[in-house]
Amino acid sequence: MAKKDQFLTTSEFASQAGIPASSVAKLIKEGKIKAEKKSGKWMIASNQLNAKAIMGSSKPGKPAAKNKTATPIDKKTAAKKPSLPKKEKPIKEKKSAAKTYTLAEFVGMTYLTEFGVKEWLKQGRIAGKQGAGGEWELDAANLDLPDIKRLLR
Repeated sequence: MAKKDQFLTTSEFASQAGIPASSVAKLIKEGKIKAEKKSGKWMIASNQLNAKAIMGSSKPGKPAAKNKTATPIDKKTAAKKPSLPKKEKPIKEKKSAAKTYTLAEFVGMTYLTEFGVKEWLKQGRIAGKQGAGGEWELDAANLDLPDIKRLLR
């Protein structure tokens, strides 16, 4: 596999991937992440951070959802266009007067790591903007998103 210094524990792997440690254990159990048990601890090669199970998941520890379209029941519903699921709708920017949190405050309110929050910002899963000094300002409306609600402390 890899050299000893390139192995991570489940908690180290979880913090770098921006997902809960319990999800890492579940991914190991499901065989989606390769790991070895050494001295009673799961050790994961650092190259597993790029595994499809981590990179393509819509929820931590769950595979990415496939596009589903509604099956028409009758002629009336067949004429309607299928609506997009909630998760795929773009996040609308709120007015600047809305409450914002710094990256550190947001991390303190959720079980996400700084790395995880930055990844979610890049993916567009949460809304925020970078100030002139490079400091992130995250919208308070993010706390109402289903993915964040379940990660609140």
